[in-house]
Amino acid sequence: MKFVNLEEARNAPGVRLVVLAAIPSPWSEAAKGLFVIKGIDGMLVRLGPRDEAVKQWTAHHNAPVLFVDREPPRAHWSDILEAAERLGGTPLLPADPGERGQVFALGHELLGESGLVWSGRIIAIHRGLTTDGREGFPPRIAQYLAPKYGYAADRVAAAKARVLALLRRFGEMVDKSRSEGRDYLLPSGLSALDVFLSTALAPFAMLPDDECPGVNEAVRRAFETGDPEIIAAVPQSLRAYRDHVYAQHLGLPVKL
Repeated sequence: MKFVNLEEARNAPGVRLVVLAAIPSPWSEAAKGLFVIKGIDGMLVRLGPRDEAVKQWTAHHNAPVLFVDREPPRAHWSDILEAAERLGGTPLLPADPGERGQVFALGHELLGESGLVWSGRIIAIHRGLTTDGREGFPPRIAQYLAPKYGYAADRVAAAKARVLALLRRFGEMVDKSRSEGRDYLLPSGLSALDVFLSTALAPFAMLPDDECPGVNEAVRRAFETGDPEIIAAVPQSLRAYRDHVYAQHLGLPVKL
């Protein structure tokens, strides 16, 4: 996967993936990670806040968006996964129906609406709005994101409880895998679920600057000034698991 400009991508066949610029967005990084691990060649296009031409091409206001030849664009994490799997390379969907179901069910817990990352966004928005940007997102960004994630002050407590419960659940999954001598979440080995969990931890446990350079300063600060209870709830075993997946499969340093 290589970064190219919009015109080169728009006029090319094959795989083209639009990802957020300067932000380790779990959704963008998960989509990118699938193609990296599968070894599928393709083009990456950055989407910044003022890239109206990219938005016009994708017909979406956000990223990731996947183009494959002349097929309709795909923007949902599960649709991108299905398309990537169909294109070949290293399998990331288990053959076992039970494990396959776990990838989609737990993938939704991580990347779906009201999942780990979604709920974390609500908390970061709230912290930005209630501290005048001293913590969480700067007010301007928080106000922009608020309607996208259905933010309301009375939803913050539930979002926090959801984040804490999911961090505990996935931490227990990692601990169980390690106790059974496995490096990955599912018995069959590396899967898309490992990609989803590793990339979903960015808002709660940022990679250091030398491993993830070029992050927008406001976004890094928002992630690093998150709720102290949530930051403390990311166990060391989960961080070590994430580090292993990045070092062995996703690649370091992260290229944004």
